[in-house]
Formats: sequence, C-alpha cells, structure tokens
Amino acid sequence: MQRYTTSTYNWTKQLTIIIGCILILSNQAKASADNIIKQNKNNNHNVQSHQFWNQHFNSNKNSGYPVIFIHGINATLADWEQTVNLISSANYCTMSYQKENKNWIDKRGNQHCNIWNIRYYEPNLVKELLIGNLTRYANRLKKMITLIKQQTQQDKVILIAHSMGGLVARAYMNIDKESWNSVHKILTVGTPHKGVPIAPPIINHWRDLHKNSKFITSLNKAWKKQLESGYKQWGVVGAINLKKYPSPKHIKATSTDSGGPSYIQISSSIPFGEWKEAIKNKIDIPTLNTTHFGYRVYTNNHHDGLLFDKTVLQAIIWATSP
Repeated sequence: MQRYTTSTYNWTKQLTIIIGCILILSNQAKASADNIIKQNKNNNHNVQSHQFWNQHFNSNKNSGYPVIFIHGINATLADWEQTVNLISSANYCTMSYQKENKNWIDKRGNQHCNIWNIRYYEPNLVKELLIGNLTRYANRLKKMITLIKQQTQQDKVILIAHSMGGLVARAYMNIDKESWNSVHKILTVGTPHKGVPIAPPIINHWRDLHKNSKFITSLNKAWKKQLESGYKQWGVVGAINLKKYPSPKHIKATSTDSGGPSYIQISSSIPFGEWKEAIKNKIDIPTLNTTHFGYRVYTNNHHDGLLFDKTVLQAIIWATSP
C-alpha cells in the first residue's frame, strides 16, 4: 500500500487549492464576459439615445480615455459625424491635417474634449491621390494622437476606425512601442485587413490596399506576433449585406458588405479565419476573447451603413470600457 508523508499531503493540498483558484478566476472571467454581452443585449434599445451615452461616459463603465474616430478612404469628417454627435451629445472636437506639422483643431466651444473626430487627409484630395499612402497617413495619425494626448493630458487613447482607417490605425500602432502602448483599445469596423482583390495600382493608397501588397503583408505579419502573445485589445466588426444572400448558410469567404467584389469581404473584415466562427453565432451577438480578438461580431448592413449602426454602437461600449 502506498504511504503518504506529511510533505506529500501538504503539497497535494496546496495543488488542489491552486487548481480551485484557477477555476474560480476562469469562471469569474467568463461571467464578466457574459455580463458584457447581456448588457449589450439589454441596452440594444438605448444605444441610440443621448441619455444612454451620457450615463455611460459618466459611470465606472467608461475608461476615461479620449475616443478618436478615424475615417476611411476618400472620406471626410462627415462620415462619423452622426455617431460622434450621438455619443457626445454634440460636445466633441475635430482635428484636420493641413500640412506637415500643422493640424487644425476645432474645439467647438468645448474646454475639455474627450471625443474626437479626425481627418488625416490634407485639404487637397487631388494631391492625396498622387502622393498619399497608408504609411504616410499612419505617421500623420501619430502626430495627431500626440496632440490629442497633450490636449487631454492622457497617456492612452481609444481608436474607432472605419474601412481603410482601420489599416491606418493598425499601422500607427506598429510604428514603435510607444505608439502601440498608447492605445487602450482599437475597434475596426468594416476594415479590409486582408486587403481587397481589386485596387488600381496608379493610386498609391489603393496600391497599398491590394491583398498582395507589401503593406498588407508586412502589417499582418507584425500584428500576428502580437496576437500570439495574447493581445486582446482589438475588436472587429464585420458586415454582410444579407439582401444579396438568401440566408447566413450561403455566406462564404468572398461575401461582402455591399454585394460587389470591390467591397469588403467578410473574411477580410474578420481576418485570421475567424469569420467562419463568427457567422456560426447569431447575427449581432458578440463573442469576447477569441483566439485573436477581444471582441468579435458580424452584422447585416452595407459598408457605409456601418458608420451609424446599433451593433457598432454596442461595440463602442466594449471599446470604451476599462
């Protein structure tokens, strides 16, 4: 018969306690994640009200970091304006890139802005078509974020980015360690993370968007290393225009948010193969802490419709939480 010494008994007891603690913490984390999802469901009818957002930003459910909205390709400040107006009760600031080392800030009468709508294009769009590229935009974004951190006296920001803006935001984070650490959370909305199949090579930023471009390849390679280390501050929202598909079971990797091949494929907006898992869930129901993301959801909308969308608003709750 095997005999147990006192030391063996104590070691076994300690191991049991440790395993028990791990299970408790794991269950607590799952419960916390479930609570966020339940809160999102319950708040579905409220997220389009000023009252909801006033309460959210004045509660302990808000991290307190400045929220920066970033536009997509050939866009303006008007793109995010409806969403920004809603969540800020029209109390937000704008920042527009003018030229090297010059940005125009409009505080709209606000002394302290915590919500920002920014434009990284310079005023001359024709010039942008000739010289603009995503690396250049990321460097501009770095200067703008530095200014916002100075204005708000905060060391971190939250990035909410639509379409190509999500690639610009990710490229900004990839510039250096300081840029990476400056982002509390990033939410990309309808962003072509794997690029797009059709992109005119004569326009620089379109060339960067091509699925085989050096920009896309190097960006995803660098980010994959971070994701493999357990980074969970990235949320993704993908979309399918279900008017073009009879039912979710007809969705495939090349299905897009507006039906045509030049729009954003679901396998690109929810990359690393996770689109397959996403569409197994009910539409508009998020999943937390997946293999690659802190927040993952897909919805039924067209590409530009995502700029003012209930599912995106619910995702912003996650992005602005501690």
